[in-house]
Amino acid sequence: MHLVSHTHWDREWYHTAGRFRQRLVPLIDTLLARPIERATPFLLDGQAILLADFLSVRPDQETALRAHLAAGVLEAGPWYVLADNLIPSGEAVVRNLQAGARLLSHLGAQSPRVAYCPDTFGHPAMLPAIAAEFGFDVAIVWRGVGGASHPARNTMWWSSADGQRVLLHHLPPDGYEVGSALPADVQQSRERWTKLAEHWRTRPGTGVVLLPNGADHHALQHDRDAAVASLAAVARVDAAVVRDSTLLAFAEALVQSARDLPLPTVSGELRDSYGYTWTLQGTFGTRAAQKRTNARLERALLHDVEPWMALAWLHPSRVWSPMTSPHDASSNQPSPQAEADVTDARSALLSHAWEALLRTHPHDTLCGCSTDAVALAMDDRQRAVCDMLPGLRHDALQRALGHDPVAARSQSPLDSPPVMIRNRGARTRGGIAEVRLIETLGDVRVGPGSAGHAMPRAYVAAPTPDIPGVLMQAGRTSLTHARRESPQHYPDDDLVREHRALAWVPPVPAHGVRVMSGEAEAPSQELVAPRPVTMEAHDDVMLLDNGAVRVECSLRGVSMRVGDRTLRHALSLESTTDAGDSYTASLRGAPQALRLVRMTAGARGPLRASVVLRWILDSDAPASLDAKSMRVPSDIGSMTEGGTPRTRRNGGVRVDTELILDAESRLLRCDVRGVNRRRDHRLRLCWHTDVVNDASVPGQIVADAAFGPVQRAPIIATAKAEGIESIPRTMPMHRWITCANPMRGATLLSDGLAEVEPSDGTLSLTLVRAIGELSRGDLPERPGHAGWPCATPRSQSLGAFRARAALLVHEAWSDTTLEQLEEAADAFLLPLRGETWRDYRAGDGGYARSLAGPELIGRGLRASAVSLSADGQALLLRAVNLTERPLHGEWRLPHDGPWHVTRTRLDETALEPARTLASASLTFSASPRAIVTLLVRRV
Repeated sequence: MHLVSHTHWDREWYHTAGRFRQRLVPLIDTLLARPIERATPFLLDGQAILLADFLSVRPDQETALRAHLAAGVLEAGPWYVLADNLIPSGEAVVRNLQAGARLLSHLGAQSPRVAYCPDTFGHPAMLPAIAAEFGFDVAIVWRGVGGASHPARNTMWWSSADGQRVLLHHLPPDGYEVGSALPADVQQSRERWTKLAEHWRTRPGTGVVLLPNGADHHALQHDRDAAVASLAAVARVDAAVVRDSTLLAFAEALVQSARDLPLPTVSGELRDSYGYTWTLQGTFGTRAAQKRTNARLERALLHDVEPWMALAWLHPSRVWSPMTSPHDASSNQPSPQAEADVTDARSALLSHAWEALLRTHPHDTLCGCSTDAVALAMDDRQRAVCDMLPGLRHDALQRALGHDPVAARSQSPLDSPPVMIRNRGARTRGGIAEVRLIETLGDVRVGPGSAGHAMPRAYVAAPTPDIPGVLMQAGRTSLTHARRESPQHYPDDDLVREHRALAWVPPVPAHGVRVMSGEAEAPSQELVAPRPVTMEAHDDVMLLDNGAVRVECSLRGVSMRVGDRTLRHALSLESTTDAGDSYTASLRGAPQALRLVRMTAGARGPLRASVVLRWILDSDAPASLDAKSMRVPSDIGSMTEGGTPRTRRNGGVRVDTELILDAESRLLRCDVRGVNRRRDHRLRLCWHTDVVNDASVPGQIVADAAFGPVQRAPIIATAKAEGIESIPRTMPMHRWITCANPMRGATLLSDGLAEVEPSDGTLSLTLVRAIGELSRGDLPERPGHAGWPCATPRSQSLGAFRARAALLVHEAWSDTTLEQLEEAADAFLLPLRGETWRDYRAGDGGYARSLAGPELIGRGLRASAVSLSADGQALLLRAVNLTERPLHGEWRLPHDGPWHVTRTRLDETALEPARTLASASLTFSASPRAIVTLLVRRV
């Protein structure tokens, strides 16, 4: 038995990060006070951010901290933060491990080679592959394992879909607290040992086990040495050895003990510890808006920042402005050192943005089971990341396109400015682009000289500017301000008219841009006009039709026809009373359907048509609350001074759903805008399909997840499980979820909401989960408190909310269906975007007509990352084989090399010697469900 002293450190939970840091600093100070040769080994919960938190207050302790880390008596990592692992994308999980390694490396240290996940609310199916590709042999988990679907063992193999595996060590039912507060008294030690030994006898493994000595925010046990000696003495009677140890030593011993043993194997997601310990799978809908924002920010970093940094690397600019790099004034060229410094700075800015987002990923934070103060801090961090994105994106595109903002400021804005269309996908595509066109109306002065300066006259009613040779559809027009900025000038502010429009554009290169309008490009001969989409109104019915999909809307409901299939009453919204807390739903009574009360024509084609439907749920009539039914903690504010309950009306709900149909698309999109005034309920958007399926049959429910799809079947309920925690029917949601049978299928797509429930052909997406308590102890679904009792009125999610979803009706599940679905997901989540660059001038005075990035060729492959390597000096290309068969793929670069191409692990460790290729075609093979990472360097 390896006894490892540790603390489990929720960085924020029932207190904020700043409040908990006041306890963290003296905890680590105490550990560092003892000389290394007499120090007790201590684990800082598997996350490196605690080191940065400590040094932010105690920078004078860095030398001592480095020494203790180097000696191995203080352990941290491999994670940057102990994050939720089911909600973030696979790439975000990778970025978490990279950030942890980066911080530890800065302190001259390495982490134990263990995927340490002591309190995560479930684990993704591909975590064994992620762990193995970071060189970890062992994963340690608690929740998510132990239910009826898993063998009753404390150690087993955990394999991922690509065949990689790690040793999985499962903590006892008491989890990471099983060895907390060890008694020094012999009799009490004997009682503790008897309980531990009984558990390990009933759940055997290799004979090597972990005993974590610590608990939430606990410092090193004060009488630890005496308690360990007492436990070792009583364990010796049973010929058991208690060893004072470290996490690294335990992992090495576990791997050695597992050699040649016939251990069982588990695979897939780990979301079932029912009957063993609380799994807490009810958090996916809590504070839903924050989860949606997180998904959108992740997507922006991965697809609208990193690819443009890769594009700039592939197309190094000959133009360098003084503000971006020191350079030789005589040649106007940067020195090699200056170029490297600028690259390092931009890589550091990208890492900074990722780390800011990762600080919102701890499970208590991202899962929404924290106080309102923590949620407000998360909002601030998400806003900070959002503010970073435009600057990172624009800087990379300027470099790639050779635009010098300093030189451009010496000239007036162009009379006919170009429109930059950018393709955030991995394949060349054209069609509908959402564009933002800027029409300059006049200069706006700022400062003392602005007094008396007349504002330019502006007229909102103006036609949308044309892009020559392109079919356009006008949208919203508004007046706003736009600035031309340069590091060597004050901003130049202009009053502008902003036109939001749609354009039918010719193909745009993968991960590339196309410059259109004015002198940039003549009318294209490759552009074929689409069949227009129409919106017709007939009496009390409105029809959307693009030739492939026909949607009929009336106050009686929505029907959808695709080919010979008709979905009647395809859409509804429902509210169900939820008396639960932030961890667990407690649904009461039947769902209430929202009433469809109004229908309004939206866009009318030819590229996009839409109908806006308004749904309402009326306010409840006032009713007296009696003491028995009243939820005392959250309703303290509803008491009179005398302590008697007063009446309160539960508010209503209003939701506008805009059903959107685009030309040449099979997706029916639904943009949601609503206002929630109701407390203690769950609001869902429900798509009713014609797919009658048996969810207990494997393959009938397929869901997008980290690094590829997973098949989901219902978790098996047992009498023991139901007595500890009820099994929710909801599940985590990434980009899409499919219900299918041997004849047909249908898929729901979402832009970031994280909770969904498939039920007999209906796919229900949680829009709002309104609750008011961090934890309640009286729930029939989970008797007992999962956290500290605390009112969280902001988690009632009162006020405005938004969402975006779509439905795709298709054939039965197959590899072809999967490929169509991935294309639809890109069109839905990564549409072509364009905007006016009012002063774009390339260095030689001309335009770059188009600029291509890396393109992925190969059916069944998905681009996971197009970025730069950790050192910023190489192009990183990552693809995932989504199928169960081996595939051959190709990355096509915009120009020939020569290149040094190295296949690596996720941590960028080389798997084979570098190949030198002269071609722009980089071919690779991918075994079933493999993650393939290539690093490309210039020769």
